[in-house]
Amino acid sequence: MTDSIPFPFPVEGTILAAVVADVIGAAESLGVPRAELLEASGLDASVLADPDARVPVTADFAVWLALSRRPLGLALGERLGATTLGAVGYAMQHGRTVRDALQWLQRFRAVLHPELVPEMEEIVTPTGRRLVLAKVMAGPFASIREPVYAYASSARALLRGLTGAPIEVLSVTYPFPSAGDEAVHEEWFRCPVTWGGARFEIAFDAAVLDRTLPRHDPRLFGYLAQHADRLLEEVPESGSTLTIVRREIAAELPLGEPQQGVVARRLAMSPRTMQRRLAAEGTTFAAMVEAMRRERAETLLSDTRLTASEVAFLLGFSEPASFFRAFRRWTGEPPQRWRAARRQAASPR
Repeated sequence: MTDSIPFPFPVEGTILAAVVADVIGAAESLGVPRAELLEASGLDASVLADPDARVPVTADFAVWLALSRRPLGLALGERLGATTLGAVGYAMQHGRTVRDALQWLQRFRAVLHPELVPEMEEIVTPTGRRLVLAKVMAGPFASIREPVYAYASSARALLRGLTGAPIEVLSVTYPFPSAGDEAVHEEWFRCPVTWGGARFEIAFDAAVLDRTLPRHDPRLFGYLAQHADRLLEEVPESGSTLTIVRREIAAELPLGEPQQGVVARRLAMSPRTMQRRLAAEGTTFAAMVEAMRRERAETLLSDTRLTASEVAFLLGFSEPASFFRAFRRWTGEPPQRWRAARRQAASPR
């Protein structure tokens, strides 16, 4: 059951059942036993049969944890697309242009799960305009690779499904160091792939935004839009101030020191109001940043492919020395000694 899994980060909220069901279906098409993934999720198949139902995010993560034992992320993501997004995805297909469809996805991100939908950016580069889909990989999904690989592959599949045409990827950036499989990803996307970025990014020619969708149908879109509106109204409240602040801190950590004013502004409240609410829940913004950095540091150091300096970078420290001092303050020992002790404790006797 999912409640027995030692999650490396807090996992809160619910996700649309259609998303989990489609991931399991795609994995099954790649030879992964459906029963294995259902058992891992702790969900009954009847729950996933209702695409509008909501299931715990813990169940979704448990599925990905089971899938991460296999190098299937890229191939699995290729099998996902707009239909994975339930009613929101079906409405997207019947909008007017790709731009409209992606803006629609942003509007209804809460129906799916706020952490599932990437930010949409249109930027100008020396070689032309680019559409960049970007996401700081926060929470438990920052600790395993295959969901991120699937995230990249599914972004291309989504645009291809919307337009009905091949889509060229211009660049991909992953938020972790390479695991020695650089050639696999460069061949898959046929573009430059960068490792160790502050966030996940995948870029396309921005001209795709103005493409008219071949399934454009205003009447059908209107019907599906009403359905999506009802689903949005039924999404449970996002939780306590502590929960939503922790989510924002997790997103800010890889980009540098999280700033109280920035986080408060993103949550549409004043810093004083945010601090008062956190105090009522027994904590402070600074204490939360410290605790989350320690949590994430210990999880990242458990990945022996990452150097201590790379962990410092992924935690938003300006230099490794600052991280080493902080880690010694948290645990009483430097990162290398902490890692060696954990490795020795985990090795068979």
